[in-house]
Amino acid sequence: MRKFLLSLCLLAALTPVRAQFASFGDSPVEITADGNTRFDQGVAIAEDNVQIHYGKYSIFCDYAEYNPDTRDVLLVGNIRVYTPDQVLSGQRALFNLESKQMRALEFSGSQYPAFFRAFNFRAISPKEFRIRDASVTTHDSSQPDFHVRPRSMRFYPDSRVIMTNSTLYVGQTPIFWFPYIYANLDSTGFEFLPGYDSRWGAYLLLGYGFPIVQGINGKVRLEERTEFGPSAGLDLDMNYGPSNRNFGKLRSDYVFETKDVTSVEAPGEPAETKTTNRYRVAFQQRLFLADDIYGTADINVLSDVDFLEDFYRREFATDPQPDNSLSLTKWDEVYTLTLLGRWQVNDFQDVTERKPEFVFDFKQQPFFGLPVQYDGETGVASLRRAFSNNPSFGETEFPDYSATRFDTFHQWSLPSKLFGWLNVTPKAGIRGTYYSQSGSFVTPSTGNTAIDPITGEVTTLDQTDTSNPLNNPSPTLETKGGVFRPIANYGLTVSTKFSRAFEQVQSRWLGLDGLRHVVEPFVNYSGVYNMGESPDNIYQFDRVVQSTQLLPIDFPQFTAIDSLDTWNITRLGVGQRLQTRRDNATYQWFSLNSFVDVNFDNPYSDAPISNFFNVVQFNPVPWSALSVASQIPMVTEGFTEVNTSLSFMPARDFRFSVGHRYIDGNPNFTDNSQVDFYAYWRINDNWSVSLYEQYEFVSQVMQYQRYFINRDLTSWVASIGAEVRDNEGGDQEFGFLFMMTLKDAPQISLPFNISPGPTEQPAGAVD
Repeated sequence: MRKFLLSLCLLAALTPVRAQFASFGDSPVEITADGNTRFDQGVAIAEDNVQIHYGKYSIFCDYAEYNPDTRDVLLVGNIRVYTPDQVLSGQRALFNLESKQMRALEFSGSQYPAFFRAFNFRAISPKEFRIRDASVTTHDSSQPDFHVRPRSMRFYPDSRVIMTNSTLYVGQTPIFWFPYIYANLDSTGFEFLPGYDSRWGAYLLLGYGFPIVQGINGKVRLEERTEFGPSAGLDLDMNYGPSNRNFGKLRSDYVFETKDVTSVEAPGEPAETKTTNRYRVAFQQRLFLADDIYGTADINVLSDVDFLEDFYRREFATDPQPDNSLSLTKWDEVYTLTLLGRWQVNDFQDVTERKPEFVFDFKQQPFFGLPVQYDGETGVASLRRAFSNNPSFGETEFPDYSATRFDTFHQWSLPSKLFGWLNVTPKAGIRGTYYSQSGSFVTPSTGNTAIDPITGEVTTLDQTDTSNPLNNPSPTLETKGGVFRPIANYGLTVSTKFSRAFEQVQSRWLGLDGLRHVVEPFVNYSGVYNMGESPDNIYQFDRVVQSTQLLPIDFPQFTAIDSLDTWNITRLGVGQRLQTRRDNATYQWFSLNSFVDVNFDNPYSDAPISNFFNVVQFNPVPWSALSVASQIPMVTEGFTEVNTSLSFMPARDFRFSVGHRYIDGNPNFTDNSQVDFYAYWRINDNWSVSLYEQYEFVSQVMQYQRYFINRDLTSWVASIGAEVRDNEGGDQEFGFLFMMTLKDAPQISLPFNISPGPTEQPAGAVD
């Protein structure tokens, strides 16, 4: 074997399927051949088992020529191009290293998820390729289950594909012909989802995705539900700008109802009937006007309160009252400026309007070079709390209220370490808030009377209205003038950390390579002194909302500024972690965080001591995980809540997860003990089954069931399933689903793509 090194001004860098080349530059290429290697009239020639190596790329062929004057490289016979991502093969190829153009014959390769063969391949530029007499499939087999044969195809990397005179084959049988296909690489093609649901009736959901311009894809939907009538929709997905950091989406629907429709308002509540046309328009976007300035939009227009529950149950479960707001943000490492607008677009929703609100947020920074840290926030807002003005849906009609609010907050802290191990951070702050109007909701007099049994005199009782704590809404609102409320806050945080290593702890089964126990106890005291009006006499815009979790006691984390009142609270806790080594890094094997509040004075709780909280995370190995979040009462005013989640994969072909949610004794939430179970079993290479069940122990009702049988069709996965939902007093719903998903690329639609639509895709249906 003869070997020589040609130090040529050449860069031979083929990229996956696109046949791109890097920019031209000075770099040596090593050529090795078993046969003759020579220069002939200035052309480098190599024969017999030619090997060309450059960086991470390797090319093998029977014969190769390189012309340094024209920058052309000719490869002939059994060409194999090895790139970092794939292997390309062909019989004859000519490419120019300077112009980036390429011609090839009988070329084949792959670009995930597709495999292709082409008689004629031509790279016009790194951004455009033309292929004639090609065959494209996603089935990695010499005899694929299906393939598409376009007479000609133009491919634009990271953009689109244009195919003309294309035929779809199943096996070797042609089943459909397309004169012209224009496909975006991210989202295009047909969607087809038939099914049956007891609420919808029989349904057929059709969709077609198409590119509009670079970075903007559209989808047209036509849907028919026998119990609701036909509907149409238009969707847009947008990603554009540098690094695609500008993004947005539009979802629109119009339902042409042709009959009376019964929709369940909520589990256990009476149904209602509508005959009007129904619609929704949802638009979300983030747009960067500059590197440090961006705007956001979140607009959701709904025809009625039940639209999402009837047509988009998943969205309704996570966000039953979507927002309507616009904002503009100026970001800096030191501060953030935000201009926010919020409106009551849907009059059946309770909304705190901000028309508008301007906030200057100063991030924690050293105060004039001193060790003291400063952070603050100042804002002015025109606020209006708008209640639902459609009491026909069961809400009580409350009077709206509004005010202009100016709020400024400033806080100083002094982080320090004592004795080299004790972290101590005292803090103090001042807040001033002005409201152009104030007032309070009151409970009106009952008008009860009492009759003296001797004289028969009638006396009216409860003639004076009573104040409503924390201004909870009631039908009567008393309006007052402007008010200024000064508030001081102060606190002290003390923490430390201890650790000990146990190198002798080793367990392959539990994933342990040594063990380190870290203990971090802490004490956080927080005090607030209200020097002005009580929250009972202040309009509640940013207010405390009932929750099972403890409220933040630090600032600015506590955001319910209109509910602020005097408090003295101490939060005691300890965090514990068990760490091990894994993949040359520290791995959190187990963690336990425990904490409790001691309420010397807490305006939001009557209990002297809060519940005792424990949060456990246990992830010993990738195939097993456990999390438990619990709180138990320390005094009679408390309640019990335990949320548990366990996932386990005891065998390669079987896994399951169990979750349990339990709450008892909370005055604001109904007692609940609900368990959900999910399991997936891969029976063999062709068949698998999955199920999901949700059972409520208090009401003894199986709330939800879903079962799927999946068949692997080599390139596709076909799934057939059924689901049953019990509304606990409402209608019982059931449905039937059939779907086919392209196994190698479930996120990409091919010219014929039978896949679940966006409306009600069951989670875990195809695994």
